[in-house]
Order: sequence, then C-alpha cells, then structure tokens
Amino acid sequence: MTQITLNNITKIIAGETLFVGGHLTAQAGDRVGIIGANGTGKSTLAHIIAGTDTDFSGQRTVTDDVVLVPQIAPTAGRSGGQSMLDRIRQALAQRPAILILDEPSANLDDEHQRWLSQQLQHFNGLLLIISHDRELLTAVATQIWSLEDRAYTQYNGGFAKFETYRDQRRENEMSQYQNEQSERRKLKLAVQARHEKADRIRKGSRGMSEGERANSRSVREQNAGKMERGARALRDRAERQTTTNKPHETAALKLVATDLPPVTGKRLIAVEDLHLTRGKHDLLAHARFSITPGERVALAGPNGSGKSTLIEAILAHAPQTRLAPSARVGYFHQDMTELPGDQTVWQVMAAVTALDGNRTRQVMGAFGLTAVFYDRLVGDLSGGEQVKLQLLAILVSASNLLILDEPTNYLDLPALRALEDYLVGYPGTVLFVAHDQEFQQKVATRTLVLADHHLTDPAQTAQGVPATDLPRLQFEYDQAMMAPELDTQRLKELRDQIAAVKAAK
Repeated sequence: MTQITLNNITKIIAGETLFVGGHLTAQAGDRVGIIGANGTGKSTLAHIIAGTDTDFSGQRTVTDDVVLVPQIAPTAGRSGGQSMLDRIRQALAQRPAILILDEPSANLDDEHQRWLSQQLQHFNGLLLIISHDRELLTAVATQIWSLEDRAYTQYNGGFAKFETYRDQRRENEMSQYQNEQSERRKLKLAVQARHEKADRIRKGSRGMSEGERANSRSVREQNAGKMERGARALRDRAERQTTTNKPHETAALKLVATDLPPVTGKRLIAVEDLHLTRGKHDLLAHARFSITPGERVALAGPNGSGKSTLIEAILAHAPQTRLAPSARVGYFHQDMTELPGDQTVWQVMAAVTALDGNRTRQVMGAFGLTAVFYDRLVGDLSGGEQVKLQLLAILVSASNLLILDEPTNYLDLPALRALEDYLVGYPGTVLFVAHDQEFQQKVATRTLVLADHHLTDPAQTAQGVPATDLPRLQFEYDQAMMAPELDTQRLKELRDQIAAVKAAK
C-alpha cells in the first residue's frame, strides 16, 4: 500500500526555488535514504511530509501519521550521541506507521551504530532516513531519493547500486563532454582552414600576371565566398555541437609545511599517568601516550568513554598533560560556538584564513561552499552549511595541530570525501574523533582506544595513508617546473626523492 505520494512538490524561500519534488512514492516496508548536499532542502522535505511545513505547492498525499526525529535538538546536559539515542528509542517505542529520522547516526559510537542499523533493518513500517552515513545507507536503504540541482529523483535499489549508477552516469557525461569538445576543436580548425583558403583564393597565385589577376577576380571572389559560406556552416555546427555541460570537478589542493607555523620538539602532545574524571565518575586511569609531528591519530571508544573530556583536558593543560609550546591548535568541537549571523560567509573566512584568497576559495569550493555562498549571511545558512563553515574556518587557520571532535557529523558526502583528502594530504598533525569507520580507516595512521576506564594503543591500528613529505616534494617540483629558468639538477633531485617516497609506501 502506497503511504506517501508527492507530485511536483515545490518549495520556494525568499522568492527562490529551493527544490522541486518530481514524482516520489513510498509504501509500507520501504526504507528510503534521502541524500543531497547540505542546505538543499532534505530536512525541509521531511517537515513537509510530516505536515509541520505547509508552505509549498504541489500535491502531498500521506495516508498515516508520521513521527519525525529532527537532526538537532537540545541535549539537556547529555552527550550528542546519548540525546539522539533517547529520541530514537522514544520514536521506535511508538511503533509509527511512518518514521522519519534526520541524521540518526550522528555522534553514535560503533556499538550504537550497529544497534541502530539492526533496529532499522527490522522496522516494519515505512522508514525515511536523511543521512550522509555511507555504512548506514548501505546497510538499511532499499530506495534512494537523491536531491541534485534542486530536483528530487527516485532510484529503486540500495545505496551501493545508486552509487554505481551515479559514478557510471558521471563517467558517461564526462566522456560525452570530452568527445563533443574534441569534435568542436576539429570543426574550429576546419573553419580556420577554410578562412585561410578563402584569403589565398582572393589573392590569387604569385605567378599570375596583372591581366590574369584582373580577369579571374570575379571567379576567385565567387570561390572564396563559397569557402566562407562553408566556414560559417561549420562554425554554426560547432556551436550546436556542445550540448553537455562539463561535470563538476574539484581541483586538488596542495598544502605544504611552509603554509603552517613551524614545530619544534619531538612530541606535540604528551600524556603521562593521567587520571580523568567527569563529575564523580572515573573515565580514565593511568593513561599515557604521545603524538609526534605529522601523525594523524584517531580517538575511538563508546559514547561517554571520555574522548571529548580527554581533548578538553589536553587543551586546558591539565596536570599530567603537555602541549608543546610550538603547537598552534585549530579546535573543532561538537558544541560549536555560535557563528556571527550578521556577517557574510566570506567575511568569516577572510578573518581567519592563513592562506591566500585563491587557495581559500579553492578549499571552500571542495567542501561545497562555492562563490554563490560568499555574500550570504551566516544566519541564512542551513545547519549543515554552518557546520561546514565552522570546520573550514579551522582548516584554513594558522594551525599546525588540528584537533577535530566529530568533524564528519552532518557533512554531506562530497564534503566528507573532501575532508578525507584534505587531512590525508595535510602536512601538520591531526588528533580526531569520528565514528564514521570508513573515514577513520582512510585518515588515521594510528588509533587510540578508550574503553573500560583505560586507554590502549593497539599494535594493529586503522590503516590510513602515512604522513609523508610527498605533498611538499610534489609542490616544489611543480614550482620548479614553472620557474622562468629550469634548474635541471634540482628537478632530477626532486624526481628521485619523490620516487623514493613512493617506493617506501
């Protein structure tokens, strides 16, 4: 039985179309994954389905009551993960016919993510999940509603099937675009050749006498005109040739050590025999570890095990902790400070960035905050867009140590991949907490585990890409190649060093 039917649902905000719904349907037993970039209207669609937003055009038919668990809610002194679990349990206990969960896995540890996945796989009603969590979508979704270019499209099948389809579609679009561009270049060369031939016909051959040149002028002009008409026809064909827009590609960003404040000493963070408490509760006993420059260290453990409290102790210079004097910390945390709502996005970024304007814009674009966002007021951004802005303000700051507490929460999939790439190539040091297992595996070179009041540093840790000098060497090589005078000896040295680093991987 079809429980949700949406026909051409259109949402307009401040005179601008946020999205168009197309034709979307779902029935009992479906588990629909709703995906799309931050700020494009996924939560808005959820409120339209739930009936709490009635300011839209189009047809909405919902046959049963809806329970909606929103993305962000007061935590009442509890951790974000504990608060989300409370709200999910309360919603499931109602046994609703239609359940909508907005970013339900945010802040959940591994154990509770597995619990959530199992609960949702066995949910008997109609389930709609707004999420950027790749593991959850892969495990649970049987259908995808994808929001791209302000339009919703329905895809039958799971998330893995959808990703395969989307990647293939993008490859086809890129192939078609490149073929069209190649054909257009050929046509332009043919146009140029015809114009040049027309000019030669008009001038006549060098061996012509004045009489021959005069007698043949009319014929030559006629033939040259034919050539130019042919050139115009080819030019028009070339203009009609391009029908495919170039698929968006994010330019790679190279940061090098010289972009960051210098580090002195062998250890940026040192913890020795730390006893950590929260209120009357013991969290850690006899904890000890150190972090050296260039490492990317993940903190893992259940909700409430003390990951955030440990980070706060380090930043507060608590006894038995040491932060190197040369450490310049960029700190992103779960309970973010309020951004200045009356400033524009660019004003916020310009005030904190240590990079030049072009590279700042490049980083922003990789995370989805393109030029259309520069003049927008921060207060007009969605929750997910504000998370991006807060994170970006940390990433581009004059820091050599990034401490990131749950940076992946609420990031859309392109931004999540951009963050992975950024941190893997980051020449500084990173300490982070993230419950996204795929993200942790790709980024971390080492993992510290907090459990049962103890901190352990297992020999077998997440296999990330080790921090190396490769980004710096490649950047220097690129700069040397663009120098007015090539230093062949230096280029050879850099090539040899790059080859050695790659061979050591």
